[in-house]
Amino acid sequence: MPGDDEIPFADLVGQVRRLAHDAVVPARSQPPPRRRPAATAEAPLAAPAWREAHTDDHEIDPDGDYHRPGVQQGLLRKLRRGQFPLEDELDLHGLTLTQARARLAAFLARAGGQRLRCVRVIHGKGFSSPGMRPVLKPQVRYWLRQDERVLAYAAAPAHAGGGGALYVLLRARAR
Repeated sequence: MPGDDEIPFADLVGQVRRLAHDAVVPARSQPPPRRRPAATAEAPLAAPAWREAHTDDHEIDPDGDYHRPGVQQGLLRKLRRGQFPLEDELDLHGLTLTQARARLAAFLARAGGQRLRCVRVIHGKGFSSPGMRPVLKPQVRYWLRQDERVLAYAAAPAHAGGGGALYVLLRARAR
């Protein structure tokens, strides 16, 4: 229309109100993990014969993803993006290596028994470790590679723990 350039923008927009927050809400939020009841008469599980990682083990990228041979890249991509529903989680913050190993072994055994498909393992970033170097992070990744139930793992997205957590994809059925 002729003369529209002369009307102030505020008059064109009309009444506005300031939003109470400025946080960006993701388009699709991740549902909280569903906890399944544990078996009541469960025998204590022995930790598997996992080896300890050594500082000279260069085969594990501390921030890299892992997948077994035969696992499709598309599956790993979906795992990285958090497109599998999380069915349970394990938090290992503040545990010693021995405690973390036992809890991870029991968690994976229970998850396998319940036929869980995708879980989150929170190992932390190592900020409270001596020298601020992660202790649990490389060890957990090493143990997961040794467990036959684990098909793949990837660092969780930033909103779900980032470099301090892993999404772990488990076999659909036990071997």
